[in-house]
Amino acid sequence: MSDGHSTDGMDLNALRDGVRTVLSEQASHEKVAAFTNAEGVRDQPLWSQAAELGWLALFADEAHGGLGLGPSELAVIYEELGRAVAPLPVLGTMLVVEALARGGDADQQAAWIPRLAAGELAGAVSMLAPGAPAPTLTLSTGPGSGVVLDGVVENLLDGAAADVLLLLAREGEGLRWVLVEPAVDGVTVEKAATVDRTRHLGVARFERVVLPAGRVLTGDADEIAQALLHHAALALASDARGGANAIFEITLDYLKTREQFGKPIGSFQALKHRCADHKIALVASGVLVAEAVAKAASGDSAAGRYALAAKALASEVYARVAQDAVQLHGGIGYTWEHPCHLYLKRAKLNEQLFGGPAAYLDGVTDLLLAAA
Repeated sequence: MSDGHSTDGMDLNALRDGVRTVLSEQASHEKVAAFTNAEGVRDQPLWSQAAELGWLALFADEAHGGLGLGPSELAVIYEELGRAVAPLPVLGTMLVVEALARGGDADQQAAWIPRLAAGELAGAVSMLAPGAPAPTLTLSTGPGSGVVLDGVVENLLDGAAADVLLLLAREGEGLRWVLVEPAVDGVTVEKAATVDRTRHLGVARFERVVLPAGRVLTGDADEIAQALLHHAALALASDARGGANAIFEITLDYLKTREQFGKPIGSFQALKHRCADHKIALVASGVLVAEAVAKAASGDSAAGRYALAAKALASEVYARVAQDAVQLHGGIGYTWEHPCHLYLKRAKLNEQLFGGPAAYLDGVTDLLLAAA
C-alpha cells in the first residue's frame, strides 16, 4: 500500500467498531448465504452503504474527494470484510486508486479517483504474483492518437462486478498499465465461478479494441506492479486475519454449548489441545500482519517483504483453522446452512489469490537477497 497518505486523526478502534456494526447487520451470514445462492456479482445495497460511510474514500487523496488516510485504516476495512466474508469488490477498487496515485498523471487522477472514492465505479486489476510470466494482452499504436488492445486477461478478481479494469499489457519489449471501461469500450467480461462464491474471477477478451491514449498510465509499470502486489498481499493477510479469528470464535462458542456425555465437548482434552494450537497460530500470524501494516504505514523499506510474508502465513493459518472448524462442528459443520463453508472456501481462495504461499516465500527471499 502507498506510504504517502497521512495516518493520523482516526481512531482505529472506533473505525473497527463502526464497520463491524454495519457488517453484522448488512452482511450477516444469512444475507451472505442468500447472495451466494443467487450467484450475484456485487451486493449493490451494501456497496452503496460502504460508499456513503466513506469506506471507499479512506485511501484516496483529499484533493480527489478522499480522506487521505493510509494502510492502518484500510487494513481495518479489509480485516472486517474478511471477518464477515462480505461480498464486496473493495480490494480491486483500492488497487486501481493505488495505481492512479502512483502512476497516473494529474488528468487521470482527477478523472478517475473521485469516482472510485465515491463508489460510482468498482475496479478490478490484472492478477499479479511474484515471478509471474509476462501478460498475453498486447498494446499497440492505434488510429489517430489512440491505442489498440488485443488478447485475453484471465483471473480478474471480481472482474464481472467491476466498472473499470486496470490491466497490464505488453507494449513491444516493455509493459504498460491501461484503464478499460467494459460498458463504454464494448469489452465483455465473463464471470468464472470459484469455490468461494462470495467472490469470482473474470475473463476479459479483446480483439483490436481501440481506446484513447489517455487511458494508458504514464508511471513506471514495474514499480506500479510491485506496489500493487504488496498492497494485495497486505489486504489478503488482513482479510485472512479477520476470517480466521471469526471462525475460531464461532467454533469456540459451539464447543462450549454442544454437549456429549453430559458435559460440553470443549472440556475434552483432545479438543482443548487442538484449539490451543490454533490460538497460538492465530496470535503469531496476527502479530506478523500487524507488523506488516505498521511497516507499510511508516514507509519502512522492509514493508514489501513483511507484506508478502504476512500473506503467506496468515492465509495458511486461516485455511488450517477453517478446515478444522468444519470437523470440530461435527455433522452440522458440513451442512450448507452453517457458515463454516463460507470461511473455508474464502480461506482456500485467499491462499491462491495473487500467488500461492510458495511464490510469496520465494518473493520474500528475493527481497532479502536484494537488500543484503
